[in-house]
Amino acid sequence: MATQAEVQAYISMWESYRASTTPTTARYDQLRQDLYKVRNGKGTYPIYLIHSDPEVMAAAEHYFLSRAWVGNGTYPAWQLRTMTWLYNTGKELGVTPQHNPNNPTTPPSAVQRHFQSQGVTDGEADLAAAGGSAPLVASPPTYW
Repeated sequence: MATQAEVQAYISMWESYRASTTPTTARYDQLRQDLYKVRNGKGTYPIYLIHSDPEVMAAAEHYFLSRAWVGNGTYPAWQLRTMTWLYNTGKELGVTPQHNPNNPTTPPSAVQRHFQSQGVTDGEADLAAAGGSAPLVASPPTYW
């Protein structure tokens, strides 16, 4: 079982890897894409950035995804909180679809929920710092 400290250390490694990407909102969008590629066996990255525990990688990916989508104003924070609640409930019920048929979704966990929530909170701060705004509501993403 992954710990918050372990996930935070992994997130910090990825942030260091992309530290030169500016502005901040672009960095987190790039990081979410990087983690998606790593988790789905695409792209080439330094071996130290590939964690052996899928739960750690999933929590980091969810953090960067939440932070990027809120920080870039793609989704309002309230909506992303609702979508992550639905996603996690679907995982608990076994009905959340797989994004990659060769890589099943990771089991739901408290550490993943924590980092999704933290990503939304950090994204709100990023959006405010950038002077940006989000729509009142946005169409949810599609994966198939």
